[in-house]
Amino acid sequence: MHAFAAYGRLVRRPRTYATTQAARAYLAKPKGRGQPPAHLGRSTRYRVSHEIVGGFDCYTVQSTNCGTAGGDGPSVVYVHGGAYVNQIQPAHWKIICAIADTTGCPVHVPLYGLAPQHCAGEAIDFLRAVTGRAARHGPFYMVGDSSGAGLALAATQTMISDAAAPPVGLTLISPWLDIELTNPAIAPIAIRDPWLAVPGLRECGKVWAAKLATDDNRVSPIFGVLHNLPPIDLYVGDRDIFLADCRRLRDTIGGGGLTYHEQPGAIHVYPLLPVPEGRAARRTLLDHIGGRLPQRL
Repeated sequence: MHAFAAYGRLVRRPRTYATTQAARAYLAKPKGRGQPPAHLGRSTRYRVSHEIVGGFDCYTVQSTNCGTAGGDGPSVVYVHGGAYVNQIQPAHWKIICAIADTTGCPVHVPLYGLAPQHCAGEAIDFLRAVTGRAARHGPFYMVGDSSGAGLALAATQTMISDAAAPPVGLTLISPWLDIELTNPAIAPIAIRDPWLAVPGLRECGKVWAAKLATDDNRVSPIFGVLHNLPPIDLYVGDRDIFLADCRRLRDTIGGGGLTYHEQPGAIHVYPLLPVPEGRAARRTLLDHIGGRLPQRL
């Protein structure tokens, strides 16, 4: 954890999030496609399929040990993070494969369009299309990290308001819940966060919101309806500026609807990191997801 914190403090935060100017420069960089790593496509352990949904890529990963591909049954939708400006990363594909192994279910990976070329409204519509297709085949579970976790929660709120089938549960890893980071409790936490910084994130968030108000639940789900959600399993470190709003979500929903994991000393999205705290959290969250869905073995 200390090594990742040092990398974040010395390299990642100054380059991307420390200032508005740094964020603008990062936003202007070309975006890659974000397709699965080549080794995953060659692997005999997984089936990887691809389709275009509403003009965007959606990949599906399923373990070859879990019966035939396709058909009816439960599934998982994984929404990757990256401050709405970064494509999916190798660490995301690793946890996606772990979810496929644990649950025996196909894991759908919607690659939503990134800012500044794309915005929140498009992503919500895309996720609604992907989850609607999943729901036609059986119950589905949603997982997201960072911005992807905020987007997963926002999409779930939209499903519920539209009377569409919501996920049977949500795993949120370090969710970004307020696009403008207005919680005054963020300030003392930000001093300890080696990875993220408010100025750059606010700029990324403003571009992502586009014409939506910053308190619109489609970009800031903390301001949406929170009393009728599926069960939530939430993971956050206490050196993460998103901690303040995670605590607020916990206190608003209460223990009956949210299982809360706050890891001392951990940084942003720690369950995705190859550190002891991350490995322990991954085991817990994988067991939780597997317990919510029947296996397709």
